[in-house]
Amino acid sequence: MPVPWFLLSLALGRSPMVLSLEKLMGPQDTARCSPGLSCHLWDGDVLCLPGSIVSAPGPVLVPTRLQTELVLRCHQETDCDLCVRVAIHLAVHGHWEEPKDEDKFGIAADPELEEPRNAFLQAQVVLSFQAYPTARCVLLEVQVRAALARPGQSVGSVVFDCFEAALGAEVRLWSYTQPRYQKELNLTQQLPALPWLSVSADGDDVHLVLDVSEEQHFGLSLYWNQVQGPTKPWWHSNLTGPQNITLNHTDLFPCLCIQVWPLEPDSVRTSLCPFREDPRAHRNLWRAARLRLLPPRGWQLNAPCSLLAEATLCWQAPGGGPCQSLVPPLSRANVTVNKTLELPLLNAHPNLCVQQVSSWEKLQLQECLWADSLGALKDDMLLVETRGPQDNRSLCALEPSGCTPLLSRASTLQLDGLLSVVPLGDSLPLAWQRAARLGEQLLQDLQSGQCLQLWEDDLRALWACPMDKCEYYKNCPSPQYQELESRHSYR
Repeated sequence: MPVPWFLLSLALGRSPMVLSLEKLMGPQDTARCSPGLSCHLWDGDVLCLPGSIVSAPGPVLVPTRLQTELVLRCHQETDCDLCVRVAIHLAVHGHWEEPKDEDKFGIAADPELEEPRNAFLQAQVVLSFQAYPTARCVLLEVQVRAALARPGQSVGSVVFDCFEAALGAEVRLWSYTQPRYQKELNLTQQLPALPWLSVSADGDDVHLVLDVSEEQHFGLSLYWNQVQGPTKPWWHSNLTGPQNITLNHTDLFPCLCIQVWPLEPDSVRTSLCPFREDPRAHRNLWRAARLRLLPPRGWQLNAPCSLLAEATLCWQAPGGGPCQSLVPPLSRANVTVNKTLELPLLNAHPNLCVQQVSSWEKLQLQECLWADSLGALKDDMLLVETRGPQDNRSLCALEPSGCTPLLSRASTLQLDGLLSVVPLGDSLPLAWQRAARLGEQLLQDLQSGQCLQLWEDDLRALWACPMDKCEYYKNCPSPQYQELESRHSYR
């Protein structure tokens, strides 16, 4: 009966610590030979009738060793059965007839007597398979040039794909020739059994129930399976079954995996990662994640598992409020954890922060990376410069309501003309008022070198301009603004 794919996945594993099995697509059996041999697989199964041993008429091919390998036969990508691949190693059995006396004295031999050496040695090799309740026999025809065959020496191997079997089954193999020239080969093999591992929750605790036979010795390992880099072991112990192991919900992470194996040579390891979609595991991962600064302009996201998150550079104004995303944004691709990344900045500033936004429930992590080294957030205005053709450029001030265009003296006079037609008592947008008040002075500060350039490319630039000049920005509005204020009422 076919083994469900999820059970094969548990038994054979997808962890880098577990050898993954080769997949064979399609239901048909096949055979292939090593170089120097040719082979053919008969269609359908044959009767398993070894018969009695007979004398070889001369050199013949016989099986000398059986070798097995586990593979997966897949009807579809995720619909696979466990399968036993068998390699039959062949050698030459028997000798050529001794030359007659006339050959020894240089008399020409009969050409018909030389013909066998220029022909092929052929063999019909039967491969018998038994694994309750299945029994099969297949027939392979193999041949090799007689000139390449030496008595007692190996001539190569033929590989058969494959006999389907169940997890934990005892497999018996026999191989012999028809007619049978020697005792048949036999091999008995126990396929890996599946340790039944279940995960259940009880309040804040998670139970790992391992259903293995009484007094069975096995190894159990908990580890973090990283997409980038090697796995990280967390806990390991050799135990005796059965076992019921309790984990606290705070120990759960999406990449926390469990591996169990019998304490026997060459045992197959069962691997399971049951918390990939667990909301508690994702919340724990996000809480464990840390952003840190790596001077001069590097940063790193540390987390036990790969974190599906996007990173953006943002500007945090003092007094709270949302951190406003900036150009240049950091690459909005998934961030590689525990890897140093470079910030594309010319200068650092305490108001510059990095935001991580998780794709899992949109959780957010933010660090203003230079707060420790450069002090508290500053009351600076961030200017966004856009550069166009023929040295045309425009600037706006980044504010919670958006990026407010800066107004020069000429722009302020245009605004004055606009105000002359606005009915008394009407109010202008707050952004226009602020632009009229601050625009020209910010432009002057930028031109006089009082603003710090944080970043630039061919099309854009970012500037941080100090806002600690009371006479300019707070209690002493510009003369143009005073004139406007005297003529109009703003609400």
